[in-house]
Amino acid sequence: MKGREVGASTNWPRPVIPFLLDRYNFVRIAAVMTIKYLGWMALALVGVGGCEGSSPPMTGPVSPEPTTPAVVSDSQTEATVTAPTQLGQLTDLLRSARRIPNSTKWFEIIALPNDVYALWEPGHMEKVNSFLIIGAEKDVLYDTGMGIGSIGQAVSELRLALDRGSVPLMVINSHNHLDHNGGNADFEQAWIIKDEWAIRKLTEGVSGGFETYWSELTPYEGVEVPRDFNPATFAIRPFPYEGIRFLQDGDVVDLGNRQFKVLHTVSHSPDGLSLYDETNHLFFGGDTFGGDFFLSRNLELLEQDLARAALLEIDWHYVSHGAQLIQTMREGWRLSIVRRMLDGEREEGTLSFAGNEFPLYTLEGVQVAVAAEFLTY
Repeated sequence: MKGREVGASTNWPRPVIPFLLDRYNFVRIAAVMTIKYLGWMALALVGVGGCEGSSPPMTGPVSPEPTTPAVVSDSQTEATVTAPTQLGQLTDLLRSARRIPNSTKWFEIIALPNDVYALWEPGHMEKVNSFLIIGAEKDVLYDTGMGIGSIGQAVSELRLALDRGSVPLMVINSHNHLDHNGGNADFEQAWIIKDEWAIRKLTEGVSGGFETYWSELTPYEGVEVPRDFNPATFAIRPFPYEGIRFLQDGDVVDLGNRQFKVLHTVSHSPDGLSLYDETNHLFFGGDTFGGDFFLSRNLELLEQDLARAALLEIDWHYVSHGAQLIQTMREGWRLSIVRRMLDGEREEGTLSFAGNEFPLYTLEGVQVAVAAEFLTY
């Protein structure tokens, strides 16, 4: 059954204002340095967003011969390109993808296939990706990044360059951890899954004083840290409740020429929101799906989310940290691994950070760290 269709008004960037922070960062500091640095950083390649690292063979057909990498035009990316299935093809695609200058100099804007633009933040160890998805009647901004650089400014410049300045923009958050809603206050409206925890995180902002986390800058050619960025005082602005709009599982976000179905995923955070284009087989999974490492609330919820993803036909998997694209046709394999973990077939370890210890399960290259309290602090 077709879900309810949702719309958006023209969403102009809002002026930058002072803002607050909360204690969520304190626990996140060590978690990022121990988990994400070893996981998502392993995806990054020299000079590109990166590609998924080595792992067991993919389940599903793989072209015996390399196909021609997707060609990016001078104006926009091609909407009908052949999805790469080999790791080397992804590497070539990301290396050759056109970079688009912007005055913030914090974001590296990358033109990707299917009229998708990544706003990458390689200057911080998180390596966050936000995505501008172009539609015939409106555009979607999937996540707003860390807030270090003005994503509102970068998006405005990009859309003007694409002659999209008068087209409505719909901001959607994959979830409400601080590295994905940091720039929400640059916009008037944001669409999220209706969840009390998510609403609180978004409207309170994130309190300051966590210099260690914000100081984890990673030099990258062509990227500059904003002059007014001070890790000792940096904070994420709260977003007004009146600007929040809600989506639910099964909703359809209609861009005119293509539609994205909303999937409510709950293993990484209670408000996880993935987008799936079932016609063109595009998938935006946020932090719920991002490779062979999972930071999850528990194995049961992860199994539930992976079971849904395994039913989807995915040709293009856009991810939110490190590599902008990763290999597809692996969701069923990952699901089988997690189910074996649930049956007790796993190597058990411990992940220690911020004075806390969390279970870490490993099996055939797949790792799952279970940190429920951390993820819903």
